[in-house]
Amino acid sequence: MKRLNTLKYACVLFVLFVPFVSLAQTWQTLNANAFGWRFEDMQFVNTETGWVVDGGGQILKTSNGGLSWTQQYYNSDYYFRSVEFYNENIGFAGTLANGNPTATLLKTIDGGTTWTDISSNLPVSVAGICGMHMVDESTIYITGLFYADAYIMKSVDQGNTWTYTDMGTLCNALVDIYFKDENMGYAAGQSAQGTGLKGIIVRTIDAGQTWNTVVLGEDSNERIWKIQELNDSVMYGSVEAHTDTPEYYKSVDGGLTWQLNSVTSVGVSGTIQGIGFLSEDIGWVGGYDTFFYETTNQGNNWDYKPTVGTSFNRFQRINDTLMYTSGTNVYKYVDPSLLSIEEFEINKPKGHTMQVQGSNIIKDNAILELDLINNTYCELSIYNTIGQRIKTISQGRRNAGHYEIPFSVKTISKGQYFVVLYTYHGYESIKIIID
Repeated sequence: MKRLNTLKYACVLFVLFVPFVSLAQTWQTLNANAFGWRFEDMQFVNTETGWVVDGGGQILKTSNGGLSWTQQYYNSDYYFRSVEFYNENIGFAGTLANGNPTATLLKTIDGGTTWTDISSNLPVSVAGICGMHMVDESTIYITGLFYADAYIMKSVDQGNTWTYTDMGTLCNALVDIYFKDENMGYAAGQSAQGTGLKGIIVRTIDAGQTWNTVVLGEDSNERIWKIQELNDSVMYGSVEAHTDTPEYYKSVDGGLTWQLNSVTSVGVSGTIQGIGFLSEDIGWVGGYDTFFYETTNQGNNWDYKPTVGTSFNRFQRINDTLMYTSGTNVYKYVDPSLLSIEEFEINKPKGHTMQVQGSNIIKDNAILELDLINNTYCELSIYNTIGQRIKTISQGRRNAGHYEIPFSVKTISKGQYFVVLYTYHGYESIKIIID
């Protein structure tokens, strides 16, 4: 009898100390103005203080958990892709070249009140800085590019000097980087030319001196886009691909081995970019447009949540009950009774457009009309209905403007296909029929 009572009291204590997520918690849209672009990245250093950057060239800061935002920096020539803060003072922000000769790297030591361009400190000019992570007050890693020329750079003196590592033997492209401690880190992207351009995660255990592959995806023309560490054992990696079955990787041994998982839901599919788990049970994946899924049972089932927001890229878990994500706005997973946000207008996200001249039923040759709203990397391809790339029409950097691009389908079998556009904004597609 005494033993049963002890167990009962132990259970009561366990319940008291289990992290509690309120049943009233939902995703709330915060009042951050992205000028119709999306917020490509964000970094909160505590529950209240955070920064977001967007493709329109601005850096915003909040000091009250997203209730209000201050524009700290703006340059319409910049397309910001990444931001990282170690504490409330020291931070960095990186851009894509976006028509400029090279990417730009900015640094602040006063919480973003002033930003200094330190691009000239980099040993190699690059076309984009897609991911960054600060290990300590002095050590920072940056990586890119999401479509080519994979590299990792490291500074141990707060960005004054850098070492450069060409990752081309392992990776064609890199998107995100994360370090568990000063020695062990992970970078995610796309495998090298000649290996199928598959999703890849590489790992270092010697502070970036050497890297080895720990994940090599199953399908070509994919990227592992974002990495999240939930705890010392559990990590996640989102798979960006043009496919009907979104996928992600999960590790339960601290990143040594990874298992591929599918996001299964009825009637809706899209491209994953962002991924974030609040606990092993509760998590989300999101991508462009209204593509947003939620699981409450460790990914066994997923529910489509199209009303949360649009164009999700980065999730950040703050503690056991608080999560932020960025897209065309900033979104906060919280009890709505704790927020007091004034009404505001949500701008429709900007986007490129394309159409086939005449009819989408094509016999031999056709012309694709393409309108780009900004300078961008631009890849046009033809995919079949199971997500395999059949033909590349063109690829490379293009300036904003209108294009008429001829292409041939003479060597492709009759049937239904997709013309797929891949840019800074992710994937967009239109259906064609080859007759």
